[in-house]
This record gives sequence, structure tokens and C-alpha cells, in this order.
Amino acid sequence: FIFALLVAKKSSRGAELARKIVHIGVCNWFFFYAHVFEHDIWPILGLLSFAIINAISNCTGFLGSALAQSDKKRNWSTVEYPLSITLLILLKHYGIGSLAALGCAALSLGYGDGLAALVGQKVKSKKLPFGNKKTYAGSLTMLFVSFISCVLVLHFYSDVATVKVVWLSALAAVVGTLVEAIPIHDIDNITIPVSIYLIVGLL
Repeated sequence: FIFALLVAKKSSRGAELARKIVHIGVCNWFFFYAHVFEHDIWPILGLLSFAIINAISNCTGFLGSALAQSDKKRNWSTVEYPLSITLLILLKHYGIGSLAALGCAALSLGYGDGLAALVGQKVKSKKLPFGNKKTYAGSLTMLFVSFISCVLVLHFYSDVATVKVVWLSALAAVVGTLVEAIPIHDIDNITIPVSIYLIVGLL
């Protein structure tokens, strides 16, 4: 987060870039969750704390300018992000899904969606015909990064056969990309991880 704030001060579009750095960096919590925590209550409390802090920041304007927010533009994705991951941890805790499904969902949201936004803004490309600002370059980035993320997670955190790793990762990446591309009132920080989690966890 500190690194993101430093970037925000150095670049003309630093505020937006700072948000994406935070967005991408936060997903790495999965590795701590997988290797450090022995009980789900601690990561859940941590995620809920972040959601509360982000909600307060969003309503009061605290750190708002650093994260490209203003009184007229509030970005609730910083609240939706930890809440959606909390939901997935609860599903896993009660036997719906798996650790690998959680990893696929978290890294696809963090790296896939985050890098898709950065590439979409940087690379000149036609917009998708869905009435929003998403581009082909951004969506292809989402597809590729999500596929690689799912392959790596399934390889290291599950005992799924190689053939299934490939087709399941491809399916999750395609669905995640479609969900990210379709405008659903800017709640893709919920719809992306939930859809990928259910696909990987239930198939």
C-alpha cells in the first residue's frame, strides 16, 4: 500500500495506478492463507477489518484522492473485494469448494482483472461491443493471466490430473473473462471470484 501511494505521487495517472497496484498486491494474501493460517477465523477477521476500513475511507474521503476517488466518484470495489473473498473462505470452510478453487479465484481477480485494466488503458485496442469501456486487449490479458494463474494453483495446490488442470483452467478463464467483460453495475470484484470459485470447486 505504501508503494502504491509513492507511485501515486510520481505519476500523472498515479491515483488510478495506485489502486491497481493495491488490487493486484492484495491477492497474494492467498499464499499466507495457504501456508500460515491454521484456522479460517483469522483471515476472515483480517479481511472484514479491511472491508470496514475501506468503507470508512470511501465515505469520509480519507485517502480518497490517492486512490482516484472523490465526493462524486466513490469506488466500492475496495469493499467488495475483501467481502467476496470472505464469502469464498466461508464456503470452503463449510465444505463447498476447495483451497485450489480459492486460489484460482483470488489470483484471477487480482492478477487477471488488475493487469487487464492496466493493459486495456495502455494498449490501443477496439472496445468490446457490450456498451462499456472494456477492450479486446484487456479481455485477452484477463483470459491469459487467469488461465496461467489457475494452471499454477491447480498444479501446486491440488491433485487434479494434468488434462483436467488444463481444461478446467481454460473454462474458468473463459467464464471469468466473460463475467469481467459484461457490465453488471461494477460488481466484478464479486462476480469474477465467485464464478471462478464455483467452476473450479464444483467440477
